[in-house]
Formats: sequence, C-alpha cells, structure tokens
Amino acid sequence: MDSLSKQKPTVMHLIDTAGPGGAETVFAQLAHRMGERDTTTLTVIPREDWLSSHLRSLRIEPVILAARGSVNVSYLRQLIKVARGNRVRLIHTHLLGSAIYGALLGLITRTPVIAVLHGPTDLRDLGKMAGLKRWLLAHACSVVVAVSTSTRDALLTFGLAPDSVTLIRNGVDTDFYTPGRATELRTELGMRPEELLIGAVGNIRKPKAYEVLLKAAALVLARSPDCHFAIVGQGDAEQLAPLETLRDTLGIAGRCHFLGFRRSTPELYRNFDVFVSSSRSEGLSLAFLEAMATGLAVVATRSGGPQEVIEPDVNGVLVPIEDPDALAEALLRTLQSPQVRTRLGAAARERVVDSFSLEAVLRQYGSLYEKLLAGRR
Repeated sequence: MDSLSKQKPTVMHLIDTAGPGGAETVFAQLAHRMGERDTTTLTVIPREDWLSSHLRSLRIEPVILAARGSVNVSYLRQLIKVARGNRVRLIHTHLLGSAIYGALLGLITRTPVIAVLHGPTDLRDLGKMAGLKRWLLAHACSVVVAVSTSTRDALLTFGLAPDSVTLIRNGVDTDFYTPGRATELRTELGMRPEELLIGAVGNIRKPKAYEVLLKAAALVLARSPDCHFAIVGQGDAEQLAPLETLRDTLGIAGRCHFLGFRRSTPELYRNFDVFVSSSRSEGLSLAFLEAMATGLAVVATRSGGPQEVIEPDVNGVLVPIEDPDALAEALLRTLQSPQVRTRLGAAARERVVDSFSLEAVLRQYGSLYEKLLAGRR
C-alpha cells in the first residue's frame, strides 16, 4: 500500500447476510466504489457465500466473522478488535442486525455510524429487545439512511424522528445497464422467436408474493399461450416447494420456470420482453431499476418502492398488491402491443438515467462521509 493509501481514512462496511440479494449487491457496490475515492475499504461479512466471492472479484478481501443472535458479545468483541486494529474511522452498516452491532461498536469506539435500511421488512419480526434496537437506531447511529420513501415511513412509524432519517435512493450504473436484445436464456428455455418472455428477478421470499404472480401467469397463459414466465432468484427447498406445487396445480409447469440464482447482468434482462414485480412489500429493488435501465416495460404492484419510480402508463404500469386478476390484465395489455412496450421501456430508461443513477448515489454518500469524518465523535 502506498503512502497516499495509508493516509486514507478506513471505513468498515458491515453486513450480517452473505447470499445473493439487493442489499448485498448495494453493500459490495458501495464498498468498492467508495473505496476507489478517498477512503480505504474494510468489509466484514458473516460467512463464505456469494458475497465473499463477489467481493473478491472486486479485489476486496473480506473479514469473515460469524454473526449469531440479537446481541452476541463474542461477535461484538471481535468487531471491536478488528475496528481498533485497522483504525476504523467510520462504520457503514446495512440491514437492521448490522445496524445494531454497528451502533454498539460506534458507542464503544467513539466512531460515527451510517446505518442503511433497505425496506420496510427490515423492521418486522424484531424479536427480542425491540426497545433497545429502537434506541440504538435513534441515538447511537450518526445517520440512518432509508433507500426508499416506504422505508423512511416505516422508520418513522418505528419511532424515529423525521429529521433523523436521510433518504438516499438506490441507483444503478446506467452506462452498464443499457437496452439491447439477447437470446441465450430464450434458447435455454426452448422458446420460439415469436414467443414472449416475462421476467421476474428477486430471491424467493414471502414479500415477493410469487404465488400472486403464478396465479396471474395462469390467467395470462389462458388467453395468450405464446408466453413464458421466468422467475430468477435464490430460494431454499422449503420456500420453493409450495410454489412449485401451486404452479403444477395451475397447469403451467411447461411455461413457468424457476431458474434459481443467475448473475444480474444486462444480458439477463435483454432476454425479457416485459419485467414484472408482484411484491406485497418492497423497498427500492435494484432489479427493478436495472430492468428499467435496460429499457424494459415494467408491470409492478403498488408495494412501496415502485410508486417512487413509476408514473402510471408513462414509464410503467402499476396495479394493486395481492390482486392476480389486475396483474394479469396489466400484463396482457402490455404484451399485446409492441408499441406500448417500446414506449414504456424508453420512458423507463429515461426515468432511471435522470433520477436513479449510481453516480448520484455515490455523491450523496460521499457528502455523508466527508461530514462525519470531519466531525468524528
């Protein structure tokens, strides 16, 4: 490391999950890109998994510390040792569990803390010591960041003061995610050129409401059989089994495909004709923004984040949550008109380029870093 690098303040990036997902992608994105600027990056993650491999692909060697329990004293002691040994001057956490540990670490080491919450679901199922968690968020974090208005609203309902929450929406690299066409996935699925592919990207979790999407898919296929649905996302057998059973019961197994985890690349989205989000609760999904940046027409539920991005029937289509009939009707209208898909897709990209670029996000976090490092506790 050269002398200039030695002078850079070290920022600890902390998260308590390690699989593929939106929060993990943002974590790696910020750790990498902020480390290219005026800080030295130190990442702490709980285990070897997708995130550790992804960080290494970015030339970041993570510190692996197993995190278990609401307040694990042994884990906290290890964090203190790592922070002091690396002269950490700022702690940047993601998700509620890491925010709590980061807040405790900040109090003990007198280090400022940025806590990023990625969706309203971060504040559900709080488990033990909900009051302590609320106090630590409100009083021991220097800045609490919400990635969407729905997340900010959830934090206010949780008990945080309005002026204590900073809104920094997620962003994507619009020079990387660009429009185009690809056929590899379509070929893999055995699709004919004239068939249409509706894609959903997101891990198999209850908030994604994939059972709603499957019911809507059955309604779509009954009227427009030359379609396929592709659901891209990681899920364990317990989560996936009831969805596969529902799909088979609906008689759409040959047209609705669970593809597991796939890398989120422009080529993935370029295989789709329409992007769909059936979520019942959503922050500001990276996949959602990536799809829009690649020029896809988007049909989404009013689940929180989508309303912040989509102007109905201008750059996308919005429908109520938990309503397969409405979702199916919106998909059919979009699928039946290539002109509508082209118009919505072009406006979707314009919206993301104008308001949700990664560069704008980095500037906002850069301002926070500069302020907190200058006024270190």
